[in-house]
Amino acid sequence: MLMDKLIRQVENLELDLRGKTVLTEAASGAYIVTPVLAALAGATVYAFTRKSRYGTVEEIFENTKRLAAEYDGLALDIRYVEKLEPRMVAAADVITNSGHLRPLTEEILAPARDALVIPLMYEAWEWRDADMDIAYIRKRKFRLGATNERHPSVDVFNYLGDMALKQIFDAGICPYNNKFVLICNNDFGPFIAKVLSKVCAGLAVIDKNENLEKYESDKIRWIGGFPDIRIPADYRDAEAVVFTAYPFDECWIGQNGPLSLEQLGSQLKNPYILRFCGDVDEEGLKKASVRFYPEHVHSGHMGILPSAIGNDPIIRLQSGGLKAAELMMKNETHYKNIPLVEHVA
Repeated sequence: MLMDKLIRQVENLELDLRGKTVLTEAASGAYIVTPVLAALAGATVYAFTRKSRYGTVEEIFENTKRLAAEYDGLALDIRYVEKLEPRMVAAADVITNSGHLRPLTEEILAPARDALVIPLMYEAWEWRDADMDIAYIRKRKFRLGATNERHPSVDVFNYLGDMALKQIFDAGICPYNNKFVLICNNDFGPFIAKVLSKVCAGLAVIDKNENLEKYESDKIRWIGGFPDIRIPADYRDAEAVVFTAYPFDECWIGQNGPLSLEQLGSQLKNPYILRFCGDVDEEGLKKASVRFYPEHVHSGHMGILPSAIGNDPIIRLQSGGLKAAELMMKNETHYKNIPLVEHVA
């Protein structure tokens, strides 16, 4: 079943990496698909991994090999490595900005060929300085590009609403018959609202004023704009606040944040913060007896990942990043006349 989905998405994107070498990660969970997608597209793949809290090297390799073996065709050319060697970097046409390979430092990238392509595997506005040595990448003139996750053939953003619902259920609450407040300052908000507004009793939105027209449903109540918090009386008993803000590694809610604990405490009867993305002052929230979920999120990371709702969004995300790499190697940016790549360097 999973292999069938991978094949369909490679065909959907007309992903063609024949004759190319891709250095990417072998990973656990839904991210198991990345090296297999590249190999299905015809690439020679170096799949690098290391031990982490998500699994041992042996487990990750075994699971990836098991998935690759489901392909009913020529054997996929995946080479499993736990020691990253300069020759592998030098051979790569593409190096993905993937977890086990990050950060992409000068030390790692020094052996790379000048024509190297690096797909970010996310949108340009989600840029994270910690992921790579951007100064060295620009010095070497490597091609670095972000993926348009909203391209119809990628379409990752339409899973954001499902992710918000999953986080609501994981937090021990229900959307049905309950009201919610969405506090947002980035492009995630309208996609979350589109789904959540259909299943809850009411959704009030605080977002940047320029995003007002993106919230079209009559089931959504605009109470913007970010970061001003002015909760109407009939939403002060809201079940929870769905919170999403960028930069992800900036502290947004706390004593010294743009969104103060005093504001939340005075305008919500029993505030409960669902951390979709964006840092918060965890200790400050605890001292103020403001509930939040999850209890801990590593700085700069999302409170819920696309992989939490299954393989589908990760298949689309990773294949989209690989398509971005393919287009950059062709000096192209569009697929089916729609932008899929945004150059960063």
